[in-house]
Amino acid sequence: MTTSYEDAKAIAHDGDDAAREALAGQKDVAPELLYYLAEDKVPEVRLAVAQNPSTPMHADLLLAQDKDENIRTALAAKLADLAARGGPTESTRLRDMANEALMLLARDQAVRIRQILSEALHEVAGAPADVIRRLAWDVESIVATPVLKYSPVLDDADLIEIILAKPSSGAISAVSERAGVSGEVSHAIVESNDIDAIALLLANGSAQIREETLDKVIAETEDIALWHMPLAMRPKLPSKAAVKIAQVVAADALKRMQARKDLPDDVTSAVRDVVLERLGDGIALKPERRSPSGPRNGGMHPDDNSIFDRAASEWSSGTLDEGTLLRELAHGDPEFAKAIIAVMADVPYRIVDKVRETRNARGCVALAWRAGLTPKAAEVVQERFAHVSPNKILRARGGSYPMSDSDMVEQIEQLRSS
Repeated sequence: MTTSYEDAKAIAHDGDDAAREALAGQKDVAPELLYYLAEDKVPEVRLAVAQNPSTPMHADLLLAQDKDENIRTALAAKLADLAARGGPTESTRLRDMANEALMLLARDQAVRIRQILSEALHEVAGAPADVIRRLAWDVESIVATPVLKYSPVLDDADLIEIILAKPSSGAISAVSERAGVSGEVSHAIVESNDIDAIALLLANGSAQIREETLDKVIAETEDIALWHMPLAMRPKLPSKAAVKIAQVVAADALKRMQARKDLPDDVTSAVRDVVLERLGDGIALKPERRSPSGPRNGGMHPDDNSIFDRAASEWSSGTLDEGTLLRELAHGDPEFAKAIIAVMADVPYRIVDKVRETRNARGCVALAWRAGLTPKAAEVVQERFAHVSPNKILRARGGSYPMSDSDMVEQIEQLRSS
């Protein structure tokens, strides 16, 4: 039921607490009455005003400075949602007032208020630039990271300045994961010498990395294991860079690199030559130089298991792939599936055994990633190979692995050392 203006005015001035709170939540209350109630002595009344989408912007500006954190939090959620939908359209003055209120909240001492703004605005192209920049410079990573990773408002100059200043923990890593990182920004990331951030940049297939920047990374890669796999698997590698990478990465990354199907023939041939020179056995051998009695893949320890030999032979001949594994998991021999995983992931047989016996979901994901399987196949490995409970399966996220590359590398190292 609509309250008349005179009745509403009387309630705003003389009504009890419950009546004023109810009035403050009504959408058809006159703006001047909501402004009046924004200064009410009772927090619940001011909270209702802060949550009311009909509250005039000058009242919201007042509430952005309210002493009650719950009120400022509610206001942040409302204004962020409004900004995400395009903000006030009535006048420039209203937009300016809305942006001023957002900026006050972006500077709020309460982290959760700043976090609300960041999470609501991180993908909004029309978000106020000064507010987004303020959030990007926040010292708390939970505030800065969403906008650093996703905000289209930030330009290269903003990102490079943040990379140089490192205002929050993980700031550079967040920039490394942005879609379409430019060559200039990539160069700044590499110059930062942030090992984790550079690893994420190398794993970011959409990032542009200039040849001279890539050369700098390659020159330092040999002693930084975290870079080996993402560097070896980086898409669209120039022939010269691919050969340099093949000369410095560890054997496991080198073998994964040779198994890639997306490299041009000249690059594949050049990498094969380096593999042959460095490893000289198993997968390193050119097809015409392999023999049935030749040495096995150096990382494998099958303990004379004939099933393992079958998997290794099929892998060497190029007939072993994800489809073969999935068929074995669905209708075949679980022991052969175990051998396939060991061969494709280039890990000792005992590691695959242990992951299966302990129903280790993280171990399954790491092995699947190392074997070059798709994220969905990693779910099948968890379910059908290790019999992980459905509610504990680590699911693919938007077509990507549910763990970061660095986490999966660390998981493999833990399995090796256990």
